[in-house]
Amino acid sequence: MLQKQFQITNYIGLVMIGSVFIFAFLVLAIDHGYFSFLESANPTVDAVVATKIRYLFIFISFVFFVIIKFMKNIILRFLQKQYANSLYPVVLRLFAFTLLVFGLCETISIYGLVLFILSRNPNDFFIFMAISLLYFYLFYPKYEDWEKIFNQELQGNPSP
Repeated sequence: MLQKQFQITNYIGLVMIGSVFIFAFLVLAIDHGYFSFLESANPTVDAVVATKIRYLFIFISFVFFVIIKFMKNIILRFLQKQYANSLYPVVLRLFAFTLLVFGLCETISIYGLVLFILSRNPNDFFIFMAISLLYFYLFYPKYEDWEKIFNQELQGNPSP
């Protein structure tokens, strides 16, 4: 059961990483004028506002890093309560946490897409794309970690 759920989670993660590259394709297509409905290549916001938004998004990205890295145990304990009555509580808890991590990682690239649409500067997107892909790399789940948590749970040592 654990391995099957890990494979499903892995496929979801790969699709979400792929979507970051689809966003990159869209940014390049918009930047090169391939979409006629975006006739104006002028920025929606001025440079000062775009800079403030950029720094805000970078700060939020850093907060995501802190949440994933340092609050993992708290989140897993919270999810333990949510899935306590399910048939496979550990597996569902790991799955839910991993989907949360994937969502946070992908959100960073969406911030870059939004900033690009506002500023029309493709570099804004690619900065956030790089951060997003770095987070996917750093926090992508490993089967050994899932197996370790699963085995600890089976032995009666609940650990996040």
